[in-house]
Amino acid sequence: MRLYRSKPLLMTLLRNQTLLSRNIIFYVSLFWTGLWLGTPYICIAQKTRPAAPQSIPSTATSSPPTITTKPEASASINKLLPTDDGASDPSWVSFRSALLSSLQRREFNTLLPLIHPKIINGLETPVGLVEFKKQWGSDSQSERLLHDLSAALQLGSVWYDSSFAKGSRLLCAPYVPLRWPLEAIDPYDNGAIIVKEALIKSAPSHTSQTLGSLSYDIVNVSDWEVEDNQKGLQQHWVKIRHQGIEGFVPDQHIRSAIEYRACFTKTPAGWRLAQYVLGIEYLGMP
Repeated sequence: MRLYRSKPLLMTLLRNQTLLSRNIIFYVSLFWTGLWLGTPYICIAQKTRPAAPQSIPSTATSSPPTITTKPEASASINKLLPTDDGASDPSWVSFRSALLSSLQRREFNTLLPLIHPKIINGLETPVGLVEFKKQWGSDSQSERLLHDLSAALQLGSVWYDSSFAKGSRLLCAPYVPLRWPLEAIDPYDNGAIIVKEALIKSAPSHTSQTLGSLSYDIVNVSDWEVEDNQKGLQQHWVKIRHQGIEGFVPDQHIRSAIEYRACFTKTPAGWRLAQYVLGIEYLGMP
């Protein structure tokens, strides 16, 4: 049975939260500007408010089987190459290996001693271990947590400066949300290929025609939840569009920037899970 991945719901909630914050900042700015320049300015500003930025259009290519990015100045934002900052820290490598082995046993209680007592659980969720257990302690939720945490740890990690622990940094996995080009590409409508070669299929089936291949590309996503054409198979697919080609890639070969990320802090007692939040939460915050 495939574990629940609520990407469409998470995208809607995070997008609404982001738009609300932007609207509040915009109207507060207009209010104070109006006090300085006078009410007429506010009326003019409301009429001339710039339109919301449009998503970056995809560029059609010719028909070679392998898709490549054009060598132009902005080409680097179309790729999200893997990185693993923690690989140079022997204590992290050892801890990560032991944690992955523990997660394979699918025992929620074995994870609890590795949780920081002040763990951050999300923007609108209370801090602390009690809330973490309340949120993830049920059988269905703990199964999802253990599966998703294991998947995140198998990808690379990135150092992240945070106010969580004064004078220290957090090591977060996976690398996708921390390396996502937020200023250039919408994280809600796109995903990152996380393998060196992901085949694009014409239909959600391994037996369908191969249209091309992708390598660490950022691609537009139209549907995260596509079942295999052959009923009963656990394989699921993601419908993507990239450089004029529409097709399907296996869901294990692509990751969203808003999927959960796990951030760890190094304490005198060892590494502890300090944040388990949606991918782009807290990014850009002090």
